[in-house]
Amino acid sequence: MIQPQLATLADRPPKSGDWSYEIKFDGYRLLTRIERGTVKLFTRNGHDWTARMPQLAQACKALQVDSAWLDGEAVVLDSDGRPDFNALQNAFDRRSTAQIIMFAFDLLWLNDTDLREQPLRVRRALLRDLMHESVPQALRFSEDFPQDPVSLVASACKMKLEGIIAKRADAPYRSGRSADWIKLKCNSRQEFVVGGFTRAKGARTGMHSLLLRAHEKDGSLRYAGSVRPYFSSRSATAFVARANAVRSVSAAFYNPPKPEKERAYLWTAPSIVVECSFLEWTPGGEVRHPVFHAVRDDKPAAAMTKEIMVPIEGREPVEIDAGSTREVTGPKGTLKIAGLRITNAHRVMDKLSGHTKRELVEYYAAIAQWALPHLHNRPLALVRPPTGSLASFFSRSTARRRAFPALQNCLLSYTRGTSATGRE
Repeated sequence: MIQPQLATLADRPPKSGDWSYEIKFDGYRLLTRIERGTVKLFTRNGHDWTARMPQLAQACKALQVDSAWLDGEAVVLDSDGRPDFNALQNAFDRRSTAQIIMFAFDLLWLNDTDLREQPLRVRRALLRDLMHESVPQALRFSEDFPQDPVSLVASACKMKLEGIIAKRADAPYRSGRSADWIKLKCNSRQEFVVGGFTRAKGARTGMHSLLLRAHEKDGSLRYAGSVRPYFSSRSATAFVARANAVRSVSAAFYNPPKPEKERAYLWTAPSIVVECSFLEWTPGGEVRHPVFHAVRDDKPAAAMTKEIMVPIEGREPVEIDAGSTREVTGPKGTLKIAGLRITNAHRVMDKLSGHTKRELVEYYAAIAQWALPHLHNRPLALVRPPTGSLASFFSRSTARRRAFPALQNCLLSYTRGTSATGRE
């Protein structure tokens, strides 16, 4: 079994060097082994999922090779051609995986030749030639894009994709995590271990929120906040049964949450992994405004640590995207949130509520994806209190959203199965 190469979260796109940029797919990582007509599909942890995706395994047999190792991502696309992780999970839950496709992005082995020491550009050229032969629609080549990374990430975020993966075109394939592959995300998003759940005090069933935890470097488990899960009724029943099966008598956190009077706290052993997005990490080490996305059965609980953003070479920070809620610290304590420079971020806007300028901008950033479609090209009246709520005035403007329509069309046509040149 070949261990996959993993990407490192970066604080900005690279400013120099030979890099290749691809879509970051929201799915399950798959390593595919083809050996004399036999196909095996492995998760990133080495679990054999061939029997769970028989149609995809059959499609891989169509590749004209004696032996090969492919690296890619298994996804289900929605009606707009975007990866839909919930649909992917539902496919496994219902044991109906015919709609799963794989975007292949690397070729590690071809006909008894180990390609891992070859540069990425060489490996991908061989993979492109292999994938451009007659293959089923269930197999697709993960195209790379020539546009600048700032525009690419901005377009990916506006299309509600996860982000972009940048890879050094001259680097070999190295198992494990390194800075040769970096991920530029639209929002903060990662996996957490479930440390327990809450329900209404006195209730025998149900679930109110999940208690999240992450491993510290020394292996201890730290409380990282709570999130409301959103399941279908059938999935909720199955999840509660699974959580009850790993119940524990005590909390595994070294910093357990402060109890609430109306809630009962039920602890679990560290075995269930969930994925959440969130606005930011608080100074106390908890996630702010978390949103539940999915249960991740393809990732081990022991590996769930706080994802650290690494700096990329270059002097000045690069704005990653105008639609991101990511916060960037600038000179003299100024902030950039959602592409806007915020000065005096800690100034109290309203003495009655105590809300600061930073909190107001964070709120607008958090609701932007729902508010902006209703504000687009409409007159907008704002009440501005520069010196407090008693000294306010109105200002009018037209709300506009910057877009990259050509690039968005390119990305969408690609995920729907057509390359930028129109070839199937």
